[in-house]
Amino acid sequence: MRISTRRRTTALGTAVVAAALTGGALIGGASIGAGTAQASGTSADPATGAAASAAAGLAITVHPDQTGHRLNPGFVGLSFGAATVAADNYSSTDLAGYLSTLGPGGTLRVGGNSGDTTFWTSTGETAPSWATSGTITPAKLQPLAAIAKATGWKVILAVNLKHPDPARAADEARYARQIFGRSLLAVEVGNEPNFYEANPAAYYADFETYASAIRAAAPGVALTGPDAETNHSSWLGGFAAADAAHPDVSMVTDHTYPTSACGGSVATIAQLLGTASVQYENANAQAALSAARQLHVPAAMTETNSTVCAGTAGVSDTFASALWALDYNLLLAQDGVASAEFMDGTNAAGCDPYTPLCPTTGDLTARPLYYGMLATELVGGGDFVALDDPDSADVRAYAVRDGGHLTVVLDDVQDPASHQATTVDLALGLKGLRHGSLTALATTSPDGLAATSGITLGGGQVGAHGAFPAPRPTPVAVRHGSASVTVRAGSAVIIRFS
Repeated sequence: MRISTRRRTTALGTAVVAAALTGGALIGGASIGAGTAQASGTSADPATGAAASAAAGLAITVHPDQTGHRLNPGFVGLSFGAATVAADNYSSTDLAGYLSTLGPGGTLRVGGNSGDTTFWTSTGETAPSWATSGTITPAKLQPLAAIAKATGWKVILAVNLKHPDPARAADEARYARQIFGRSLLAVEVGNEPNFYEANPAAYYADFETYASAIRAAAPGVALTGPDAETNHSSWLGGFAAADAAHPDVSMVTDHTYPTSACGGSVATIAQLLGTASVQYENANAQAALSAARQLHVPAAMTETNSTVCAGTAGVSDTFASALWALDYNLLLAQDGVASAEFMDGTNAAGCDPYTPLCPTTGDLTARPLYYGMLATELVGGGDFVALDDPDSADVRAYAVRDGGHLTVVLDDVQDPASHQATTVDLALGLKGLRHGSLTALATTSPDGLAATSGITLGGGQVGAHGAFPAPRPTPVAVRHGSASVTVRAGSAVIIRFS
């Protein structure tokens, strides 16, 4: 069932301008009118001195009786290169604090390109020359296991397929089961095999060899695949067709990046937030779900982010990535995808533009993308319900019902430097609702979508060690099953009605 009339194919707008309306996306300090949560006042454009135009109007009708897939807490996760485990990069930082802020039940996936160039040994062997990303040993898995157990997160651990050695992979799976215990969600057989396998059939043959060895060494350990690179969704169907006779996987896993910085490509904010990216994301999700249905297992995006090839500075590390992540996560969850693990770009030189957590002295720092991940988790759990969104290209709307509670998310991806606020009249369609509570994802920076600082969620910021204050919501009045909110361009709001 299609859950909303979403995504008109109009363009998002042209270039993103650095100067935004004063207070740009800030709605957290809203003043309340009669029945309306409204952004404070009108603002002057610092570039022209002109007053911001009056808010445009939009009517959205929610259909709480038309339910779809369920949004479960723990939808967002992290994916990072095996090289970080080989280097034990996280043992000296408070990764656990940031995972705890996102809540229990998330997934840490270890793999990435460096999974092809890391070497596993449990006997202290000398690493071969191809192992340029380091060596992983049982001792190197211990810090990650401690983090997973302390936070309630699960781990997917990739084994090296590019340099095939089924017995070594089986040995790693055996130790992983011992060390991680119930925190081990699955073992991933190979990372992006489309780069080194001739076709899905060749990958499947090698997968089966690995599966047989792992089953013998570590009975009961779940497996995932095929983890094809973005733009190779055909591998999903090919793998599923081959595996359908006797399914070996607990999940069909895929990778998705809507924009690219590979080979000289340049991503832009308008491109990331545009409808072409939405269509690409949805197509990849549907391909993964179709393959998963053949095998009667869930589908997950175990490696994903805004821009493939480490991200683009000025796009992947900006407030635009926070708005994108919130929309992207809810789109995938609404389609039925089980989880999305965002690629971490921590490396010896620092961190890549798309990483959600950047290491600093003795700790990590939350970047804008992390706020989009956290906002997703603040939506909470429940069943997606249908709604009518006449302006889905600009204001992406979702609704989730949990018993007598209804949560509506409005994500206005328009550039605040050139677009006005939108007053949204909500017909909620659920009897007995008396009041609403609005939490805003915003920035206080005049740079608007291009901001790299001043990001707030519920009026607060993520602090040292992942500390996050309880959001300060704004009340929203409900009258006769309806409510009205004004959302500034370049911001998002999460409204929980009770």
